[in-house]
Amino acid sequence: MQFLKRFRLTLGYITCLPLAGKVEGEPVGLAKYLPSVGLLLGGILSLTSMVLTALSVDSLFSAVLLAVLWLLLTGGLHMDGLMDTADGIFSHQSRERMLEIMQDPRVGNFGVLSGVSLLLIKITGMAALSGSGLSTVLLLAPMWARLAECYAIGKYSYARAAGKGKIWHDSTSYPSDLIKAAILPLAVSAGLVCLGQYYVLSFTLISMITALSTASYLNRKLQGHTGDTYGAVVELNEALSIAGLVLLSSILHKLAGS
Repeated sequence: MQFLKRFRLTLGYITCLPLAGKVEGEPVGLAKYLPSVGLLLGGILSLTSMVLTALSVDSLFSAVLLAVLWLLLTGGLHMDGLMDTADGIFSHQSRERMLEIMQDPRVGNFGVLSGVSLLLIKITGMAALSGSGLSTVLLLAPMWARLAECYAIGKYSYARAAGKGKIWHDSTSYPSDLIKAAILPLAVSAGLVCLGQYYVLSFTLISMITALSTASYLNRKLQGHTGDTYGAVVELNEALSIAGLVLLSSILHKLAGS
């Protein structure tokens, strides 16, 4: 029962799903539940993908619908973080000025460009992975991306003296919470590999590399993380993992044909 209560609270903080109910309580110690929420989001996206495929909906149009649904499920929370982060780090100002820009509620040019670019990567990547491969990737991507978020929350210091994301960092026990969070993504991925979906190994490796590189890069730029960069890590991990799998598949296909 404790798991369900904490899981539901995490849902209320990072999704717009009605079953989350009213958010009551602080997000204390919730980072380890993030991949569980990711699995639920992935399940919804995966099921939607299978329905669209069964209806023979055009792959590009399906990808657009899935991208919109992906945003709706979280209320654009992580995308907002990505755009705020982009406005800050691409301003090429001092660390203090970057953090100040990220707090501005207005979205700047860099934020818009980054948001549009990421959506294009997601949409075209999903269109390229049509069929059962897409449904599997959609099941995994939100889960692994939120494990990456858990890693960023626990591994790196918080860049501000205060902020909405600080309690997530302060109440996370690293690395024990990260290990707990990793159990579900690893178990699901291992199960799919046992079922013969060996490309899941490649996707898992790409996701891990993306998680380490994006979290490390943002930490170097800001000397820590914020609530906005946590969202940016999620969005970057989802999009770049899909893009990486598409590129790897294309390279392997080219090599096999030569």
